[in-house]
Amino acid sequence: MNSLNRRDALKSGLFGAAAAAGTMLGAGAAEAKPASQAKDYKFDFVVVGAGCAGLSAALEAADQGATVAVLEKMGMPFGNTIYAGGIFNATNTYVQKEQGLTDTVDAFYEDMMKVSQGRGDPQLTRVYADESAGAVQWLHDRVGINFKKIVKEVWPGLVRGHVVDGPKKPGGAQLITQLLEQVKKNPKIKFFTNTKVIELLKTPTLECTGVRAVSKTEGEVVFHAKGGVLMATGGFHANKEMVCKYMGGGVAWMPLRGSPYLMGENVELTRPFFPYYMNMDQFHGGPIHAQTQANPSTLVNYGVIVGTNGDRIINEAKTYVEMAKELPVITRNNLAYIVIDSAVLENDTVATRLDRYRAKKAPVYQADTYAELAKQMGVDPEVFTKTMEGYNEAVKSGKAAALTPGNTLKEPRLVVKAPFLALPFSGGMTATFGGPKINAKGQVLNAEQQPVPGLYAAGNAIGGLFYWNYIVGSQLTAAVIFGRHAAQDAAARAKAKGAKKA
Repeated sequence: MNSLNRRDALKSGLFGAAAAAGTMLGAGAAEAKPASQAKDYKFDFVVVGAGCAGLSAALEAADQGATVAVLEKMGMPFGNTIYAGGIFNATNTYVQKEQGLTDTVDAFYEDMMKVSQGRGDPQLTRVYADESAGAVQWLHDRVGINFKKIVKEVWPGLVRGHVVDGPKKPGGAQLITQLLEQVKKNPKIKFFTNTKVIELLKTPTLECTGVRAVSKTEGEVVFHAKGGVLMATGGFHANKEMVCKYMGGGVAWMPLRGSPYLMGENVELTRPFFPYYMNMDQFHGGPIHAQTQANPSTLVNYGVIVGTNGDRIINEAKTYVEMAKELPVITRNNLAYIVIDSAVLENDTVATRLDRYRAKKAPVYQADTYAELAKQMGVDPEVFTKTMEGYNEAVKSGKAAALTPGNTLKEPRLVVKAPFLALPFSGGMTATFGGPKINAKGQVLNAEQQPVPGLYAAGNAIGGLFYWNYIVGSQLTAAVIFGRHAAQDAAARAKAKGAKKA
């Protein structure tokens, strides 16, 4: 089994393939040219960023007959997708039907709106709900993605989490590998690595017509886009200056769960078009072991959350996003433990998360008694034992919700079967939710909420779809849906322009 993390990413086969794709499909080595001799390319569609949104859009546009340039500022895809668990949040899919699992699109939509506190854009959320099954089907049919058997999770995940299957870990790495394979074999797509976009080109009437970039091999490069440009650059969670500006300095010091290279091009490059920016103070958080980057994600719902004082500190019914955002606020050191027992070890979700910790050599404390476990955790054994015994007694008597804090899970989990395990985690930042608002076609909207001709956005580069929280796996699904929508519109736009000239 292959594993992927920030320290060994450059050594993995995934990035070897990506680098090879850049060599094969991008420009050959040459000395940088002065501005007066800038290389000039013409394409129907230019995609900025080679993550899930960008590569999905590139394939869709090529299938619509468009010529496509994919520009990646790194030497390989290095956005959030490669760190993702590879979960696609969707309903009414072929995977669910094969397992006899039931859900409705309307219930799915309502839950999407609930987790965004009713502030997610209703139109975009409805499009998402209606087309999530189509995104999963397209990934299977067009890209060759297979999905694991669905495991039922607590609300709002339920039976909606479709996990990418394959040898590369995490699932996002498998996803990128297969998307890249399809891009590499498509003659209509040219993939440029080490090519950093520094400006979006525009007409006097603010139509986006292409980009200006700096290439390590070619110097200044201009890419003209007949149909338009897609911003698929992700957000700005790695840009401390922007995070401090929009969210405050405390948030800027949360450990990163995603790519360290997402610096806010979605905002800074689009400013000349006066976009309607939304939800700039919002972000996705999640649990993370900061020192090793081991990611427990939904494991937080399978046991008890205990602070370094040995007491329970949070309602275990909260989503992993809510826990991660609250932990730095309710604890001085942004540190807690997930405590589980052996009764849940056979659960696929639990087993996968434990494998993540062990693969990254993150601590997994284990003991046959609460007191011995507490010693390994570095917390007071007496306090911890009293906490666990009191918790289990409340669960057995049906009074878990009356605890302080309460556990309001429909079926709170007992922690009584030895050996017991504890995993440390902190609240980390995964991605930002802010950026230019888009419409259902993926078009960027200006301050008057009118489409900017030729400018599109998808993936974590957009604003408006998510607020506060989301159902796990929503970002990847949205990236596919709106990336493909943008590609379809841009391809049609390029075709229409070509017909006019003819």
